[in-house]
Amino acid sequence: MPAEVLVMCSACGRPQTAARRRCAFCNAELPEAPLPPQAPAAPPPPRIASVAVDLGNGRGLSLDAERLTFQGRARGPPLDVPWTRVRRLEWRTRPYLEALGLLAFALLGFWAREPAIQVMAGAAGIVGLLLAAMYRHQGLTVEVEDGARLQWPLGMALRGSAREARLEAARLALAEAARARGVPVSGPGA
Repeated sequence: MPAEVLVMCSACGRPQTAARRRCAFCNAELPEAPLPPQAPAAPPPPRIASVAVDLGNGRGLSLDAERLTFQGRARGPPLDVPWTRVRRLEWRTRPYLEALGLLAFALLGFWAREPAIQVMAGAAGIVGLLLAAMYRHQGLTVEVEDGARLQWPLGMALRGSAREARLEAARLALAEAARARGVPVSGPGA
């Protein structure tokens, strides 16, 4: 049931319903009823810039105001996750440790009797160390409302390359969008 708005007559001081124009007791003109307080406006939805990163070979990562999208295979369907389902994000960056597997050839080469094989094995070990030092593997883990963790491999990038700059820009945009929606982000620079 709506509440009745009352105003005070400025002549006789008696309360009157705001629907009346004149006082019922002294016939004086009543002041206008004050406007009811307005409810606070709902905050506008956060402005999130759309970002799309080409990961190569038909793969990609994109985000907009509504969802995160990962295209893992060139011919496969993209995986869309609405922001309303995202509970936590983790951006992972690590050295390309798989390249250290070339060190196994270097160790085997030391037992070889042929000097050419020893040189090739040593070169393989050096290449493995350089690859591990120069490249970084990046990935994104998206934890959704039911506790499932989606692992999205974003691939490797040479340190200081344009690809690494695109991935860093995507990481920053993702962190900003997540913070605007109250989603915690962990990882480098979080």
